[in-house]
Amino acid sequence: MNIETIEFIASVYRNHQVPEPRLSEVAFFGRSNVGKSTLLNMLTGKKLARISSTPGKTQCLNYYRVNDSFYLVDAPGYGYAKVPEKLKLAWKRFIDEWVSENNRLKLVIQIIDARLEPQASDLQMAEWLNYHRIPSALVVNKIDKLSHSQRQKNLKQLSESEVYSKMNLIPASAQSGEGKRDILSAISFHL
Repeated sequence: MNIETIEFIASVYRNHQVPEPRLSEVAFFGRSNVGKSTLLNMLTGKKLARISSTPGKTQCLNYYRVNDSFYLVDAPGYGYAKVPEKLKLAWKRFIDEWVSENNRLKLVIQIIDARLEPQASDLQMAEWLNYHRIPSALVVNKIDKLSHSQRQKNLKQLSESEVYSKMNLIPASAQSGEGKRDILSAISFHL
């Protein structure tokens, strides 16, 4: 798959705001500050998604129309974010409803940090996706920050874990571009 055109369409805070036309969707999920927006920018070759060192910067679903045929959706980070608890709960309700009732959602790309053990929130997200039988891929971002041996060890542990064993595992680096072709292939396959 080649991304020839991409444009920001809308920031969505409620389900009724999902843009028309209703196209297939691919969503990016991950903990706050795991590199979702940077990875989205790497995949598209454009600086579309805003990047911040402050956890919780993305506070809605940001829709980007790709090749006039589907949407990439940048979701709010789960886990730690510098926002009030009430807002976190509102995000959770909205996202739960959006994912579980969304027949346009063809793939969820869950992004984790290669340098860290999967956090409780990462495991909960993967279990939730598995429970609801939502097609998903696990992108292990920031893989370039690891030595070769640590990289192999971490990827082996993930592939053998009960939670992630059913997911397509893609090592990636938003900085070097590693994994771009594999992520785009996974998107193409599910569309």
